[in-house]
Amino acid sequence: MKLKTYLILTLLLFVTSCSKDAVIEIFEPEIEITVLFPKEGVGDRGFIDIIYEGVETAKLDFKASVNYITPASQEEETEWIMNLPNYQGKTDLPSLIIIAGTQFLNAVNDLEGNFGPHKVFFIGGQLDEQPDLASVIYHTYAASYLGAYLSTQLVPNCRALVIAGFDASFFTEYIAGFKEGVTDAGGTLNETEFLSDGFAGFEMPDQAYQITNTLLPDNDLVFALSSGSNVGIINAIRNYPDQRYVIGVDADQSWMGLKVVTGSVVKLFGVDIYRYIEQFSHGDFEEGHFVRTLEEEETAFLMNEIVFGDFEIPDELLEKAIQKEKEYLLK
Repeated sequence: MKLKTYLILTLLLFVTSCSKDAVIEIFEPEIEITVLFPKEGVGDRGFIDIIYEGVETAKLDFKASVNYITPASQEEETEWIMNLPNYQGKTDLPSLIIIAGTQFLNAVNDLEGNFGPHKVFFIGGQLDEQPDLASVIYHTYAASYLGAYLSTQLVPNCRALVIAGFDASFFTEYIAGFKEGVTDAGGTLNETEFLSDGFAGFEMPDQAYQITNTLLPDNDLVFALSSGSNVGIINAIRNYPDQRYVIGVDADQSWMGLKVVTGSVVKLFGVDIYRYIEQFSHGDFEEGHFVRTLEEEETAFLMNEIVFGDFEIPDELLEKAIQKEKEYLLK
């Protein structure tokens, strides 16, 4: 019995040591990447997961050591940014710092370009011009318009509303595009519903489920702008006894309700993430502020084939959405 136990322990130690070696010896890092996430972290089924996927896709191609930072609170998020000039990751290499989330805008601006030896790539907002900084913003009016226009036509006399995590400026463009799309398609709009007064609205799926349930008798179509709380919104619509529809956001959320999610309004972060990691690996870095649009195919309305079948968006509707976005941005 003792011999059997010894052999089992020896085998376990051998497997464990081999596993550790395999993880460590995949490659010798040539660059370092650090990603600062909002405190919601990976698993939001939205934009955080899409950024994580983009980094993971690129890291092996460019032999990158990657650090994911997820502070426990907004205070810790701000503190981490303020200490960025002295930041050192797993290696002695300077980092490409990828920061995702509009709540970080002011903290990054306050650094006034003092990033130490690092470069900063900011996703989701426009920052002041600073050395070693690139920021990119994705316009969502056209994609939201398309989603609303196509989804409204699924229901005669469609009644629609937006359910958002909270009343935030970064939702304004989504909501404007959605409202015009619903109206142009012959639907009617109800008042926007906000789940909370702040970022907590992104982390309350149970309450979102209950609130959505009370709104469904008077609404046929919901635009869900609530990050992690979208799970509750979509589940409520999926479980409702009558047919209702919902538009997801940030990631392709069709799988969460194949018969109710008409599609998702997405920002195609992966293209820029790969581009900047590739630049950084070659010793380059393009500073400045950049704008991405549906016309450039860097935002989109991803249709759910279960709902729309093999339907393709007509070219004239795409052109109309692009033109309306241009007019909106000029206002």
